[in-house]
Amino acid sequence: MNISKNSLVKYVLIIAIFAAAALLVAKSSVLREMLYLIFISFLIAYTLKPIEIKMVNAGINKKVSAIIIIGILILLVVSTFALLIPSLFKESLKLNATAASIQTLIDRFYAKLKLIQGNRTMHLLVNNLNRRIDSEIASVFVKIFDFLMNMGENILYLVVIPIITYYFLADDKCINETLLSAFPVNSRKPIKKICCHADKILGRYIASQLILSALVGIATFFILIFLKVEFPIILSILNAFFNIIPYFGPIFGALPAIVIALIKSPETALWTVIWLYLLQQIEGNILSPKVTGDSIDMHPLIVILLLIVGGKVSGFIGMVLAVPFGVVIKVIYDDLNYYMF
Repeated sequence: MNISKNSLVKYVLIIAIFAAAALLVAKSSVLREMLYLIFISFLIAYTLKPIEIKMVNAGINKKVSAIIIIGILILLVVSTFALLIPSLFKESLKLNATAASIQTLIDRFYAKLKLIQGNRTMHLLVNNLNRRIDSEIASVFVKIFDFLMNMGENILYLVVIPIITYYFLADDKCINETLLSAFPVNSRKPIKKICCHADKILGRYIASQLILSALVGIATFFILIFLKVEFPIILSILNAFFNIIPYFGPIFGALPAIVIALIKSPETALWTVIWLYLLQQIEGNILSPKVTGDSIDMHPLIVILLLIVGGKVSGFIGMVLAVPFGVVIKVIYDDLNYYMF
């Protein structure tokens, strides 16, 4: 595929427009909120797209399929919240007492650690570490409590997101054609092929990660119930969320459960470590290869670097999006080499 001077200028202009838009979004909180709503809606629509395709292939109208899917999704979300909210509220009321128990545990740990302090440097290190852990624990519990208490304030999101998701499902062809029209006519066909390839790989990866995370969350819930660890719902949801992140996620997800189990007894904490380790081994060595397959096909070092960069740029969300972003970039790079050289 030969690129003319005019086409090159147009590509540079498109990149400049995207860069300017990104800068504007970074400076405007309103635009960030709008972009957040659109992005969440896109992810939901992207995840539900395979179901819509099957319904359309079965003879159901595209817009009707989108309405049915959104309706079922809303019903499932409302039912899930109706079942979980009372339990989550009860668990959230215990968070302050649990935070105090964790603080007591930390104080005991530092009391023992201070016995081996031999110099001023060690003393300063222990005190700094103590303050840092205290602030991090307080931050985590405050965020969890605020999330549970402020869910009613996010009702706008719950109304707007299904509407945007519907349009992504029902009018995806129109949206795709509009975006494609920004490129020169002679380059649209290869660009469309590249996008289709990226869509196939990314769709497989997202679906597999959602399935695996759901299975890990459910298994974690039953493990914590069996071991009689407090906050099984909150901890299993946290573990499921963190499991989306490769390599580091399972560690981050397991730590809160282990800390809460340690409050009960060291023996419970040990069994929690053993069971969660076994769960991650089953997920990583048995389930993941069968569900995910070779959808990523990236070197582990590249994945780790992507996670580090994503975490630095946008924290947890950045780490979640780092690998899908890397997958898309890899597909685009490979396909551009194929079509252009």
